[in-house]
Amino acid sequence: MKKLWKMMMTAGVVLLLAACGTTGESDDSKTGSNNENKGIVAGAVAPSLIKNEAGAHQYVFQLKNDTEKDVTLTMNSAQFFDYQLIDENGDVLYKDSENKMYTQMLQESVLKPGETLEMDVDASEGLASLENGTYTLEVWSTAEEAEDWKVSEEIIWEGATATTLSDAKLKVEEEVVTYNGRQDLNSIEVVNEQNEIEAMRLAEVARPFFDDLESKVKIRVFYVIIDGQKVIQSAELE
Repeated sequence: MKKLWKMMMTAGVVLLLAACGTTGESDDSKTGSNNENKGIVAGAVAPSLIKNEAGAHQYVFQLKNDTEKDVTLTMNSAQFFDYQLIDENGDVLYKDSENKMYTQMLQESVLKPGETLEMDVDASEGLASLENGTYTLEVWSTAEEAEDWKVSEEIIWEGATATTLSDAKLKVEEEVVTYNGRQDLNSIEVVNEQNEIEAMRLAEVARPFFDDLESKVKIRVFYVIIDGQKVIQSAELE
């Protein structure tokens, strides 16, 4: 009986030590797992706003894909972004989308990892209707997937002058031209009524009209003059 009792005691000690050893390995494994999780940093789509030296109060709104996967941006119209101007009291005095019409169409833009989508923002039109002062420019993405992709910039506005904008410059004018083709996403080349080659900029709302337009066709363009450049607001076939 004593020998049997000693054997049972010995087995109990062995089992106890084995259990302690198993518990220790589990804790080490758990600690290691936690350390690995802390080292993983989830990426995101990063918005930014930079000054465009092409003109006063011209900016470039950027969306950079800082993730490791493709990011699809879905828009229900030709509007890719919106902006507003806020005074020092926090009141919204101008919202760009309230003054424009956008072509209704489903559009998708795919950003691969590391790619950046750039959009020109012209705050001049909104500022032209405001008194001189300090304002906050807020720009954001209108994509369905946007997760507060918004940026802001403080603007000191000295009022409409001859070197910026005036009511006369914002008058919508029209002209019949011959379309030569796109220079880039925001500009086209035309032959004007004086048979001269001329570059015209495109407002965002006007871009879809030119996506599939063939060259050497006559079109009627409706534009405003901003910083000495004709900016097309809309166009139609002549």
